[in-house]
Amino acid sequence: MIVDHSPRDGLRLLEPEDFKGFKLRLSGHADVRPAIGGVRFVDDGNVLIGVDLVPALPGAPDTDDWRRGYQAMVAYAAGKGWVDDATNAIRAHVERLP
Repeated sequence: MIVDHSPRDGLRLLEPEDFKGFKLRLSGHADVRPAIGGVRFVDDGNVLIGVDLVPALPGAPDTDDWRRGYQAMVAYAAGKGWVDDATNAIRAHVERLP
């Protein structure tokens, strides 16, 4: 699952059925940490993305099956310590594209 961000298109969800991986892909941001609503940088390589933001993104399927799969992914991540309870956000690594 890819939360994709570009200055032109903003946020959108790609590969929404891939519940095994989760990352933020930044296009056109070089080495900066852009201000993105619902996304907080932990460091240059990791962010916290609001759990409730992902289902609201363009590209997120609006089906009960998808929501169940997403909730299971979040539960798995929480079990690994990758969910910040204070902010209700899931940790994702950052991939940068030119």
